[in-house]
Amino acid sequence: MTAIPDPAKLSPDVPGTAVIAKTMRLLQAVADAKGPAKLGDLCRLTGFPRPTVHRLLAVLAAEGMIVADNASGAFTLGPRLISLAFLAWDGSDLRRIAQPFLVALRDSTDETVHLAVPSGAEMVYIDKLESRHVVRMASRIGTRVSLHSSSVGKAFLASLPVAALEKLLQGPQPLAYTPHTKTAWPDIGAEISATRSRGYALDLQENELDICCFGAAITGADGKAAGCISVSMPRYRFEAGQDHTILEALKDCVARIALALAAMPPG
Repeated sequence: MTAIPDPAKLSPDVPGTAVIAKTMRLLQAVADAKGPAKLGDLCRLTGFPRPTVHRLLAVLAAEGMIVADNASGAFTLGPRLISLAFLAWDGSDLRRIAQPFLVALRDSTDETVHLAVPSGAEMVYIDKLESRHVVRMASRIGTRVSLHSSSVGKAFLASLPVAALEKLLQGPQPLAYTPHTKTAWPDIGAEISATRSRGYALDLQENELDICCFGAAITGADGKAAGCISVSMPRYRFEAGQDHTILEALKDCVARIALALAAMPPG
């Protein structure tokens, strides 16, 4: 597991931000753990001192956001948080409107399809439709992926105004998730320019080894991205060379969703 980025650095300087940001960072660490997370693991992932983590865990457990296993001393996500997450997904106009188009995209490509929306300095999957193939991705709804390494993230970056993108490209050097991840900002900037030119993003084992993805943004008339879609597959199927068929289906999918969103009555 990699360290969780500090959301306080991305948050406005308002009263209470630091406490909320620490709590959310800790909650994200519990969510990202590949199983029950122990106190020591959470201290390492967040960088918080043990008393701080212990105090915040007690608050989250009291609110039903996490569950403590007294026998093992480990923590998992709680029923209240899971309930809130499902309410958010079910209440998403984008997810509801996109659903039939995502099904059609999955069926026409027979590959895994993700719908993601921006969340701070990351993208979060709000829907996932599995391929019917035996080899599948480990991602799930709620998984967060980085902007610089994922196809949905690159597609979102390519939709940003140049000034906003340049500001992002001046931040701290991002993490490498595989040997293929680009971490130098000039290289990432060049990749985003290429994404704009060709009209789709690529993830060539940059976020997960042996997984390649095509990505595209769902943009409105103002050019802003409401969300992004990826078609993901194992490297050996990507290299089989069905690019044209998949890209046409992906572009058609985002265009149809954009039209459906534009047709929604205001309010």
